[in-house]
Amino acid sequence: MATDLNIQNKEFLYQAARALLDLMGRNTTDQEAAITRMDPAAYFSEERFRAEKDHLFRKTPLVVAFSCELPSPGDFRLNEEAGVPLLISRDKAGKVHVFLNACRHRAVKVTTEPCGNAARFTCPYHAWTYAADGALVALPGDDVFGEVDRSTLGLVEFPCEERYGMIFAVLTPGAQLNLAAFLGGGSTHLAEWHMERFGMVVERPLETTANWKLALDTYTENYHFHVLHAADFGYKVKNCAAHWRFGDRDQHWVLAWPSKSLETLRGVPEDQWGQVNAHFSVLYYIFPNTVLGLNADTCTAKHVWPGREVGEQTTQMKGFARTANPTPEIAAKVRERIDVFYKVLQQEDYWVCGQAWENIRTGLVPELLYGRNEPALTWLHRSLDQAMEGFSRAETARVR
Repeated sequence: MATDLNIQNKEFLYQAARALLDLMGRNTTDQEAAITRMDPAAYFSEERFRAEKDHLFRKTPLVVAFSCELPSPGDFRLNEEAGVPLLISRDKAGKVHVFLNACRHRAVKVTTEPCGNAARFTCPYHAWTYAADGALVALPGDDVFGEVDRSTLGLVEFPCEERYGMIFAVLTPGAQLNLAAFLGGGSTHLAEWHMERFGMVVERPLETTANWKLALDTYTENYHFHVLHAADFGYKVKNCAAHWRFGDRDQHWVLAWPSKSLETLRGVPEDQWGQVNAHFSVLYYIFPNTVLGLNADTCTAKHVWPGREVGEQTTQMKGFARTANPTPEIAAKVRERIDVFYKVLQQEDYWVCGQAWENIRTGLVPELLYGRNEPALTWLHRSLDQAMEGFSRAETARVR
């Protein structure tokens, strides 16, 4: 096996390989101390749902886009799924901004193009015009409109920070954004993926009628692979997984699970391991709603957003090459991988999510059980409960 001294995130990946080989050798998986019992009302409670939208998705740093989706000055992209109409723009100096997509005159969207490149945005109603940095630069008929201070009438801007190839924003103007604390120790290995060098290839939605957390739950464990995904993954994946947590409140986590081929490294000197993550999958959860799947040459991202109602969700699935200018062969591989994930997620995972929602929403299911072998599922809901503490009556702990 060839030695590769230029592996991105080598230290973390080799740590993961060691942990997985240990688990495989003992034929087990990382486990919680006990089974977790979940109150299904956490999914169907209207009060809880409204509180989550008002708090989690307005007060928490959210991944609203990736750097490679706006690679050049003047690039912009809309995000219509976040519950707030967002205009994400890179100004002429290269700085990213996240705005409310609303003219300061009568609140009409200043653009409805989903993405593109523009030096200015002109409202279609009365032609108020804004620069890519949000400044109001033209106000037609200002001699008859009345006296206003243009410097105070730029687009409403949200705190944002571009870091590790991701664009984070808090959807409350003037809010604090301390990304270093939010990500904590995970910053080191997130940085080593060099997502700022990625290239966007494809985007597809995933659909189901269910609460947003039911859709999110499906990414937290591989316990179901040998049943639900037997045809696509069951024959080659070992039913064990290693887990790590990070962040100022341990609200983010990493999950890795091995292919059976990882056994070929057992007994091989580590300096001959090479690209070890060809033998296992790595999944990151960035609280509260972003999931990243990082492979040796591709990356997938899923943003799971709550819909307008408690039983609605929107999932954006994106496929990236781990190079800014992928060859046709690499781009085809990304599309092929997204096609496989779409089939598995849409036809299997999101199908069972819809079935579970039909039962959970009745209020007749007494409790849900999260196994000891599903630690990330328990972590997810404990972190959600912790984030909601003190926000409203809906925040009483749901995980027991």
